[in-house]
Amino acid sequence: MLLIFLFYGIMAEVVQISAKDSFDYCLPSNSSCWPSKDQWNELKSKISSGKLHDISNDDEYSKVCGASESDPGAAYTLEDTGEGRCMQYHDCSKKKCDEAAAWNIPEYSVEASEENDIIEAIKFANKHNIQVVVKTTGHNYAGASMGDGALLIWMRHFKKYGDIKKAYEKCGETYDAVLKVGGGQVWEEAYKAVGNDYHLVGGGGLTVSAAGGWLNGGGLSASSRLYGMGIDQVIEFEVITADGSKVIASKCENDDLFWALRGGGGGSFGVTTSVHYKLHPTLPFCEMSFVVSDFKEPLYDTTTVFKWISLLVDSAPTLDTKWGGYWTLNSGIFYYQGTEDETKNSEFYKKINDLGNISWASFRCGESYFAARGGPDNLATDQTGQKQFNIASRLIPMDFVEKQPDKMKGILIWMIYNGFFTFNYIIGGKMMDVATDATAVHPAMRQSVFQIETFDERLIQKLRDELPESGAGFNHAAKNETDWENQFWGSNRARLESLKKKWDPYNRFNCWHCVGYLQGSSCTSSFSTILYFLVFVYCVFRRD
Repeated sequence: MLLIFLFYGIMAEVVQISAKDSFDYCLPSNSSCWPSKDQWNELKSKISSGKLHDISNDDEYSKVCGASESDPGAAYTLEDTGEGRCMQYHDCSKKKCDEAAAWNIPEYSVEASEENDIIEAIKFANKHNIQVVVKTTGHNYAGASMGDGALLIWMRHFKKYGDIKKAYEKCGETYDAVLKVGGGQVWEEAYKAVGNDYHLVGGGGLTVSAAGGWLNGGGLSASSRLYGMGIDQVIEFEVITADGSKVIASKCENDDLFWALRGGGGGSFGVTTSVHYKLHPTLPFCEMSFVVSDFKEPLYDTTTVFKWISLLVDSAPTLDTKWGGYWTLNSGIFYYQGTEDETKNSEFYKKINDLGNISWASFRCGESYFAARGGPDNLATDQTGQKQFNIASRLIPMDFVEKQPDKMKGILIWMIYNGFFTFNYIIGGKMMDVATDATAVHPAMRQSVFQIETFDERLIQKLRDELPESGAGFNHAAKNETDWENQFWGSNRARLESLKKKWDPYNRFNCWHCVGYLQGSSCTSSFSTILYFLVFVYCVFRRD
């Protein structure tokens, strides 16, 4: 009787472990559960145009994903080729984006072009207990859209929308104009769909998904200080969830999922098939860039660099929300909502000019942000195809910069001599008008004035040491960020993990740096527990 009691007690523990802590996915090495060729062909017959691809041959990656940083069109090549296996940064084809690690390429990819393709893929994965990952163009710096032995849902060629709806009504509100963006569309397509007719709060990278990871991770934009983050523009999502259902998530339908999708990261809660996105009236913008001209070989005079750092830190907390963009320790790429005359007469522009030894590399104004960026014919995007890309980020609280400006300046000056290169956002403004718990992003995102992005371990560690509680910007975070769940979501983490269990109780969607990420095998722990029990029983009976 005691043995029976112990058995049920131990088995109850096993069930609890399996249900709460970890799951075993079926892998190709396990012939007892892995689908047969006939079963894969059956899935293929249910996918439109039969676009189910076997991408399991790791050696093919280098052949079909060979576009490199020397290729100016690498971002466009990598987004469309390789049947979904290509990453924009090649180290992310390996586990956790570690170039020295094992390959992390999914076994099959479903090239989804309509909703039923996604539904059938998820149903198949549920039936056979296969991990599912989701990708549009492969820009994730942590490789969250990859998974060894997984089934990849590749969204790049999903049906396009791009239609603008006027006087759109949702949840008791009427919006002047909204853009419906498809789950596989990228920012270049979205910008061109809107043109000069409206202002669209979008990403800088033109090949980045407009409805996927950028948005689910928060969505920083050059115009976020004026209009808010990308997630602040969303009216509703259409999503295929982990049970294969199609749902709408908005503030009046599945509002908890709506909350999670706005900052909880991509690939965790479902597959977004479309987004209705708020548009704003067209206003004139200017794009400009400058570089400190005396910080160069052979002397690297720091006089003007120090003046620039001082100006930036002193100006940022009260800077007009019409300003937005990016900066480094010796340069800036900024956007100003205004005409050329208004821009050149603005206080911040005049102060930059007064720095002295600077060169204006570009200055372009237009009737809209789209025109100021060079649209439609002269748009430029980020260079990708690097073998290794070690980006990391840290949020810099407004309160810290306001109360300790000299310390902030000292940190930036230290960086000049200890790695130097950064690429950073100036944030705040309208982003701070949204409550810290209204969306799932780290609360610090709503309380910060800078997001600093580094490419040298010394620089990011300096920021972590100086600001240990400030958090990281999710979309630009280090692939090896320690305590990453808390660094990405802070006090919003607990609710996200609870919603993960509600919307994806079996962790069908599982990826590195995603809510509820599971690593390892519950089978190992469960099997060990059972084995220990059997050995125990054997010993008891043998002793008797």
